[in-house]
Amino acid sequence: MVIHDRSYSRWKGDRAAPVKGAAVVCEAGVKRGAATVFRRKIWAILLILVSFGPFVFFLGAILVRAYVIGNASQYQDAARFMSESDFGRLLVFSAEWVYSYMFTFGRVLVMVACVLIGAGLVAEDRRANALEMYLSRPITVRQYLLGKFGVMAFYLAIITVIPASILVFVQMSVSWSEPGEITRLLILLVRTMLSGAVLITIPALTILTASSLADRARNAAILWLGVVVMLEFVVSNILRDVFNADSFWLLQLGFNIAQVMNKLLANDVDLITTVPVWQSAAVLVVWVVVCVRLLHARVKPVEVVA
Repeated sequence: MVIHDRSYSRWKGDRAAPVKGAAVVCEAGVKRGAATVFRRKIWAILLILVSFGPFVFFLGAILVRAYVIGNASQYQDAARFMSESDFGRLLVFSAEWVYSYMFTFGRVLVMVACVLIGAGLVAEDRRANALEMYLSRPITVRQYLLGKFGVMAFYLAIITVIPASILVFVQMSVSWSEPGEITRLLILLVRTMLSGAVLITIPALTILTASSLADRARNAAILWLGVVVMLEFVVSNILRDVFNADSFWLLQLGFNIAQVMNKLLANDVDLITTVPVWQSAAVLVVWVVVCVRLLHARVKPVEVVA
């Protein structure tokens, strides 16, 4: 093959333009995560069905109720039941539904996404000595970490916040004529965004921290699951049974996330009143501070090996 000499071609870019390092890292991580999930098509299809099964259920409940009430002349008994009964009122998308969808149903999916996608975000870069390559370019440590965090936020939002927000919009579209319903649903949408931010931030930060502490994705997943399982199901429950104090629930990440989410959603049904919400919020803030400090300590432009 003949290669023609094109001589010198001047670069016409702007040297003073800011480098969007976080976006570059995030885009690469999202593509790599998609390749990891869809590596085996059968498991990917099963995971998608499990992830969006609750979404289809909630969507169907909202649409069925709206259809029956909208055609009350044809389904008088069913419309009366949907409008007046407690079960019919439960079919209206509310704060309790948002919590059930994002946390009760989505909790296991969040853990699966963290293990499959988040465990190798930093660990695999450390194993391949790619950190030096990333940080030798015009990408700062902060941009690198924000990009990796954006990867986890993207995938966690797909299975939690985004579907829940779509359900709020669907409920808004079928009940906009009811007095005060638009205002209620707009407030619920804002509360959904805020509570979803808590649900996304804590798991994303903790799995990134575990990934930065290991050199392989498998080790990071084991470390993260070990800490979560020990705190969630072993240490906190043992101490609570021994001392008969609900305050030991604060050791559970899931409990603290649920408390703050319920407070932000104004969902008093699932709120545990024996433990103040501000204590759960303070524990989550401590977790965030510890994770951020560990990430900055573990991700460095140059690593000195003795």
